Formats: sequence, C-alpha cells, structure tokens
Amino acid sequence: MIVENLRRLVKQGCSDQFNEETNRKIVVINLFAFVGVSITLVLGLRAFTASDFPLSLTLFVATIVFGISQQLHLRIDGAVGRILSMNLLLTCLMGLMAILTVTGGKSGTGPLWIYIVPPVAMFFGGFRRGLISIFGFTLLISVLLFFPDGRLLMTEYTFEFKTRLIYSFMTVTFLSAFYEYSRQRTFETMQKLSEQFEQQALHDPLTRLPNRRGIQQHLNFELARIDRNGRPFSVVLADIDHFKLINDNHGHDNGDNVLIRISKLFVQRLRKQDQVARWGGEEFLFVLPETPEANAVILADKIRQTLAHNPILFDGKRIEVTASFGVCEVNADVELDRALSLADKALYKAKSLGRNCVVAATQLSD
Repeated sequence: MIVENLRRLVKQGCSDQFNEETNRKIVVINLFAFVGVSITLVLGLRAFTASDFPLSLTLFVATIVFGISQQLHLRIDGAVGRILSMNLLLTCLMGLMAILTVTGGKSGTGPLWIYIVPPVAMFFGGFRRGLISIFGFTLLISVLLFFPDGRLLMTEYTFEFKTRLIYSFMTVTFLSAFYEYSRQRTFETMQKLSEQFEQQALHDPLTRLPNRRGIQQHLNFELARIDRNGRPFSVVLADIDHFKLINDNHGHDNGDNVLIRISKLFVQRLRKQDQVARWGGEEFLFVLPETPEANAVILADKIRQTLAHNPILFDGKRIEVTASFGVCEVNADVELDRALSLADKALYKAKSLGRNCVVAATQLSD
C-alpha cells in the first residue's frame, strides 16, 4: 500500500501524451520535492527540539518551498509549469546550501550538503544551463567562504577545509557534467535513430512518399473528421499505364526514376491538405480531405492531364507516361474498406476503357 501510494505520488502529472524525457523530468521533480520535504522537515524538527531556532526556521521554510515547487507543474499546464517547478526547486536547494554554509548547520557539517547541487542542476538544466547554474553557485560559495576575515560566515572553517571543499565540489561537478553530456548525446542519438526507423517504417524508400502503413494515419484522421462533422472525403487509386513496358524498354533503373519523377509531380499538383502514398508497385493512393467524389474526379483528371502532357526525359530519351484513375467517396454510407474496393474496381474499368482516363465509383453501374 505504501509503495503504491509512493508510486502514484511520483507519477503525478505524467501522461502518455508526453515523451519519455518529459515524463522522466516530471518523476524527478515529484521525487526530489518529496525527498526535499521529508529531509528538511525531519531536520527542521530536530533543530527545533535542540533549540536551534534559526536553523529550524530555515529548514521549515525550505520544506514549504519544496512543497510549493512540486505543486507548480500540477497547477500550471505545459512546459511553463515544469520549468517553474525545476527552477524553484534548484533555487531553493542552492539557497538552502548557502545558508547551511554560512551558519555551519549542525556541528559545522552544513557545507557537506552542497554536493547535492551538481547532479540536480545538471538534470534540471541540462549540460549548458547546469554548468552556468553551478558556476554561479560555486562563485557564491567561494565568496562566502573566502571573504576577508570570514565576515560573511556565522561559524569558522579552517582554510584547508574550505579549499578542499571547493576542490572536491568542482570534482563532483566535472563528473556530473560529463555524465549529463554523455546522457544527452546518447539520448539525442537514440532519438535520431528512432526518427529514422519511424521514417523508414512509414515511408517508401524509393519515392519518399508514405507507404500503406504511413497513409493509414491520414486515413484514420479523416475517418475521425467524418465522425465529427460528417463531411466526406475521397480516395483515388492511380496506376501507371504499361509500366512493365517502361521497365522492359528503358531498364529498371530508369523505371525507378520514372516513379520518382511521377511522385514529385503528384505532390506538386495536389493541394496542401491532400496526401499521396505509394500503394504498391506502380500504384498510388490519394487521400483528398473534405472532397466529394465529383470534385475528386476533377482534381484527378487535372493530375492525369499534367502527367500525360509532360513526358519524362532521361539521357536524351523521351518517355511518355500516362496513368489511369479510380475515384470513390468515403462517407457515412460508404466505409473506407468498401471505398477502396470500389476505387480499385473503378481503376480496373478505367484500364478496360483504354487507360489514361478517370472513372468514378458511381459510374460502375453504367
């Protein structure tokens, strides 16, 4: 029960909508705030029972600030809340460390707590911001410790203790910075690899267009839009006419180049909201949002004419390319699977009519 409650506490504010790094920071904010509240509260109570009222007051104030910092990211949505929480946590921590250095804490052990600062500053601020924060903190502690005649201190430290404290603190800072730098580089590398793998999984490597899996995301989005506003969209299947002859007559390399050129032409002729994917082989699928079948036929015919009137040139060779198109509307009465089947039948009819034409699904009964 205790473990489950602690798990819920540190997971507060996490969401499946956030990436792994964001959720990780939220967990650390919650955990650090919880640990900060617990430790400062216990130490504050001990200082109070020992009649060390200045120290106990300082620790109680830190307890309150740690608690407030944890609530900030829960009360303020988005990155702003997280940034405020992290900055307040770090500021409170550094302030508390400075006070413990000035007062000496319990039996002069206060400065020993400053080693907490480097890893926390690096995690919350990242490599560069973390270094800047630690540099400022180191400068502050050095001024407090080495100010002439110790006039900024409420206790006494030997010169050897002060110098070794700073040297060891700088060593911990170096190790924390090296770890954070390595972690960030590893994370960035993994993120790039993940994006590359996702790109490869969702896109055709030859044409760079979405593949069947990639276009499915757009289809799902349009289906959800139909549920919201009832406006139909259209799908268009296009097949390059006599593509086998292009491969046979000009070679497969030129055949691949033809597909690349055609893909670019399709993208150029589409509207910004439209999508085109390589459906397989020499077949392409167009997704036309909020477009009824009649308008989709007009757009498909414009693309057909552009393709037919712009021969492709390779090494001085002129390659005439045409395509056949099948169009179907997706609406409340025609589901996506049926629309794709009807578009395929319309495409087959376009080929049977002599190719280089557009046929709508509503023409199939003619």
